[in-house]
Amino acid sequence: MDDLVWLDSIPSELRRPILITAFSGWNDAAEAATLAIDFLRRKLNAKVIAEIDPEEFYDFTSIRPQVILENSLNRKIRWPRTSISIAHLDFSNRDLIFVKGPEPQLRWKRFASTLFELAEDFEVEMIVSLGALLADYPHTRPIRVAATSNSPDLVDKQGLTPSSYQGMTGIIGVLTTWFEKGGIPGASLWANIPHYITHTPSPKGARALIERLMELLSFRIDMVELDLATSEYDRHISSIIDNDAEAKAYIAQLEATRDLEEREDETVDANFERQIELGSIDSLTEEVQNFLRDHKRD
Repeated sequence: MDDLVWLDSIPSELRRPILITAFSGWNDAAEAATLAIDFLRRKLNAKVIAEIDPEEFYDFTSIRPQVILENSLNRKIRWPRTSISIAHLDFSNRDLIFVKGPEPQLRWKRFASTLFELAEDFEVEMIVSLGALLADYPHTRPIRVAATSNSPDLVDKQGLTPSSYQGMTGIIGVLTTWFEKGGIPGASLWANIPHYITHTPSPKGARALIERLMELLSFRIDMVELDLATSEYDRHISSIIDNDAEAKAYIAQLEATRDLEEREDETVDANFERQIELGSIDSLTEEVQNFLRDHKRD
C-alpha cells in the first residue's frame, strides 16, 4: 500500500467493518453521494486516518490544486485528496470505513488495488458505493434509490437487485467488480436526481441514499438537518416552476410516468415523448440553477 499516506496510527482491530465510498464527478449527480458521505462522517464523528497520494491518480491540469494562505502569510498547496476515515458505531457491533475523493483520472487498476489491499488488511466484510445519476424524474416525488449487487447472499438476504447494466462505467463499477472478484461482496446505491437540477447539491438525494444505507446496514442516525434542508430545497424549486406554465406541464408528465411505474411495479421506458420543447427545459434548468445559486449567496 505504497500509495497510502497515514495521518494517524493504523487501527489494530476493527469490528466487522464496512467500506463506504463516494466520489465526486461522473458518479455524483448534484453532489448527492458526496453530500451523503460528508453528513455521515460528521454525524458519526469519523476520524481521518489516511489519504491516498494523489500524484499517480490525477491530471493536475484538469483537477487543479489550490493555493491557500495560512495566517495571511504562509502559502500552502492543497492537493486533490482521497481521504480514508473511520467511525466506531457505539450503538452497533461494527465500524464504518469511509472513502471520499474526486473520481481518479489515471491508473484505476492501481487505485482499486490500493483500496482492496486496505480492505483485506482491515478484514472488510462488504463495500457499499454511493452514487447519483440524472434521470427523467420529478422533484415532487421521493427520490428513488436503486440498490444493486451481484452477490447472491446480498440479493437473497437484503433484497438487492442483480445488476444487469452493460456499458461505460465509473470508478464505482470498477471497485465493485474488483472487490467481488477478490471475494469481498459489493453493493451500489444509486439515487435518481431530476435532470433539470444538476449543479446544486441535493440534500434530498443525499437523504435518500443515507436512508437506504441505514436500511441495508441496520442502523439509525438523526437526519433532522437534512429534512429541513430538503424542505427548503423543494420549496425554492417549486416556487420557480409554479410560475412557468410549460415547466409545470413538463413536471406533470414526469409525475404521470412515475405514478405509472408505481402502479405497474415495473420499469417504464424513460424515453417517453416530450411535448415540451427541449429549449424550454434547458431554460428551466438554467433558471433553477441561477435561483439556487443566488439564494446560496444570500
